[in-house]
Order: sequence, then structure tokens, then C-alpha cells
Amino acid sequence: MAHGMEDRQPSARGADAPARGKPSLEWSISFTTALAIAFTVVCWAAAFVGIRDAVRYFSPGPLAFSRYVVASVVLAALLVLSRAPLPDRKDWLRLAVVGFMGITAYNLALNYGSQFIQSGSAAFLVNTAPIFTVIFAVISLKEKVTPVAIGGIVLGFVGATLIFLGEGKGVAVEPAAFLILLAAVVFSLYFILQKPLLQHYTSLQVVSMAVWAGTLFLVPAALDVAAELAGASSRSIGIVVFLGLFPGALAYASWSYVLSRIPASKAGSFIYCVAPTTVLIAWLWLGEVPTPLSLAGGFLALSGVVITNTWG
Repeated sequence: MAHGMEDRQPSARGADAPARGKPSLEWSISFTTALAIAFTVVCWAAAFVGIRDAVRYFSPGPLAFSRYVVASVVLAALLVLSRAPLPDRKDWLRLAVVGFMGITAYNLALNYGSQFIQSGSAAFLVNTAPIFTVIFAVISLKEKVTPVAIGGIVLGFVGATLIFLGEGKGVAVEPAAFLILLAAVVFSLYFILQKPLLQHYTSLQVVSMAVWAGTLFLVPAALDVAAELAGASSRSIGIVVFLGLFPGALAYASWSYVLSRIPASKAGSFIYCVAPTTVLIAWLWLGEVPTPLSLAGGFLALSGVVITNTWG
């Protein structure tokens, strides 16, 4: 593959004793990785619209559990078709922790917190996830982040915040805000904890085990799932299937692929693309016309991503 079009991560030898005496900090994103990023962003943006519809029919626990049961089945089928073996048992505990962070803790904290906090406040706090990702990547993974990259991440946060303020959603400090902030922290840890595992296993192997474990941990919060499914309409069940298939199974798998190709701090910056994409989907799907402030916020959010990944 031509130079500049392939994902290049420094090898163990290159990181410690490069041939020219200087470690390479240059990274590039292949076309395949770019497609995986775009697919994940669109799916997770669509998830906000789908969840907003689904919570009218399901309570937080049963909704999260039902969604990830679908994701678990899809990932199991994909793993069988790929003929990939299960990860070594010595890594199952770490994979279970990854699943607990990214599936169980994230979804429960977000779903329950969203019941008691304004949506604008929730969106504002969730958008801190890339910032936490950078902090954890520097501390845990020893990734190098330049001041320009930090500036781009902060700019993306400001832009994502303006989007939701532009929709007239106020931001208020409430006790439930700590649940949303917790969701942002554990989602960042989900990125960081799986990164070392992706050096030994495929993204499908890692995300399958993580989703299965996370779904299992959701069982205590989903004791009413049978009753809610029995009274649900075919349309609401269809939304759950959509959430499990695309934002759940496929998007989580594609994001793990992204994490296996580029640094976690760099990947985290792309999360800021979710907010403007959500505005676009709501415009096309629900007819919600964005305000000038939201459009300006979208421009800033995307600018932050470009700065982080081009000059950062």
C-alpha cells in the first residue's frame, strides 16, 4: 500500500530503539479505517434519535439489556462465520472489565441519569469523553499528545456544546449530572482498557467478549424485560433491534477496529463528529431544522477534529 494511505503503528523495536535514533510519531489513517470511523459516527449519532424514541416504550434497564442481547447474538454469528477462536482464558477477566465499563456502566449511568437531568446537560457532560480519553491515554498508554492536539480537542468540546445550546437545551448542574459524568469516564476507560488487547486479538474477538460480558452484567437491571417486551409494539421492538444491530454490534466492532489502528487519544477526538451528525440526521429524519448556533457549533466541532488529526 502506498505511503500515506496505510495505518502505521510503531513496532515494539521501533518504539524503543528506532533505526534512525528517533521514535516516529507520524500516523496516517487508511481508507478502510476512515470508513470504519464514518460508519461508527453515523451509527452512534442515529442511536441518539433511536433511544429518544425507544425510551417511550421501555425503561432504562430492559432497553439496554434487550439492545445488547441483539448485539450479542449478531456478534456471536459474526465470530462463528469468521472462524476466529475465543481469546485466551487469561484475558477473560480483563475483557469482562472492558465490557462492564463500555456496556453495563456506560448505558446504565447514561439511561438513568437522563431520566433526571435536562438533555442539554446530559449532552454537555457526555462530550467530555474525548477529554478523559486523552488524559487516560497519556497516563496509562504513554501516548504523546501535543499542545495543538489538546487545543483541537478543547475546540471540539466547545463546538459540541454550542450544538446543544443552539437547540435551546439549557445546561444545569443537578445531582444526576454525576451519573452522566460517570458515563463519560467509563466510556473513556472502555477505549483505554481494550487498547492493549487489540495487539493480540482481532477487533471482533475483543468486542464480542466485551459485549457478552456487559450484557450478562445487565441482567439484574432488566428483571422486567419480559413484561415490557410482551406489551411492546412491533415498531418499538424494531427500534430495539436496530439499536442492537447497528449502534450496538456493528458500530462497537468497527470502533474496536479503529482503536487497533490509531492511538486512543486520536480516535477519541472523532467522537466530536457524533454531535453534528446527530443534528444532520434529526434534520433529515425528523425535520428538526438546526439553528445558526448549532451550525456554528458543528463547524467548530469538526474543526477541532481536523486540527487534532492534522496538526496535533
